[in-house]
Amino acid sequence: MALQLAGNSFRKLIYRLGGEKYKRFIHVFFAWNQLVGELLAERSHPLKIEHDVLFVGVQNSAWMQELILLKDDILKKYKNKFGEELQDIIFIIYTVKKREK
Repeated sequence: MALQLAGNSFRKLIYRLGGEKYKRFIHVFFAWNQLVGELLAERSHPLKIEHDVLFVGVQNSAWMQELILLKDDILKKYKNKFGEELQDIIFIIYTVKKREK
């Protein structure tokens, strides 16, 4: 029996649970670090894909501007990596509010 990494099994499970409906979003979610780089990936995250448009939550307007400048590059990297196109990316300032106790 071949030894498998837990990460690969986890990814396969996520793809199976998401099915065809969420396959594209799962692609983006797992590849986000590669698509935008480590620094921007720490300050942003994919939220959803709707009608071939990727919605991305961003920490603040400064990081949003950086991502807007890289939008075409992100779209090209996605197409090269997965062989399918996204029409556009919309960046939204999105911060997770901490619950007060």
